[in-house]
Amino acid sequence: TDEEDDDDDEKETSETKGEKSKFKLKSATSETLTALLTQALSSNDASQLNVVLQVTNRRLVEGTVRALQSLDAERDDDDASREGYIPALMAHVVRRMARRHSLVMPLGVWVRAVLAATARGSARRTSHSHDGAKEERMAREGREMAMKLGPLKNFLNERVESFPQLLRLEG
Repeated sequence: TDEEDDDDDEKETSETKGEKSKFKLKSATSETLTALLTQALSSNDASQLNVVLQVTNRRLVEGTVRALQSLDAERDDDDASREGYIPALMAHVVRRMARRHSLVMPLGVWVRAVLAATARGSARRTSHSHDGAKEERMAREGREMAMKLGPLKNFLNERVESFPQLLRLEG
């Protein structure tokens, strides 16, 4: 709910100032980020997710997303009915972007990495397989990702629609 989201924002603010957080952003590695993200996404821990999403180093983010993608592939082999880490991460990132517009640029690194990894994974699976079950899974993953991106699309459309009005302002 929105009230819970506001509480998460307050927690994030206090934790990011170093009062409660034990995680040091400067010493982050893809492995530590992956471990924190999998824990946070599994337990739906918004404050821990927000700490991880403060990392904007492109290489770290891309490495983390690749690791999550590998974990998702392993999970799909075991249990295809569970939502993957990548779609859950994208949903959280998009919600944060839509709720706090000042986070669009920093979180854009994460969106870009997730979309690039998803595209690479789809291309790789398409070129290596003609298995009906895998094609069905790819279609399901594509639909999931499109649903997760819906709020971002709406947010961006709203912003673009306001540009002509802003351009007409004078003074």
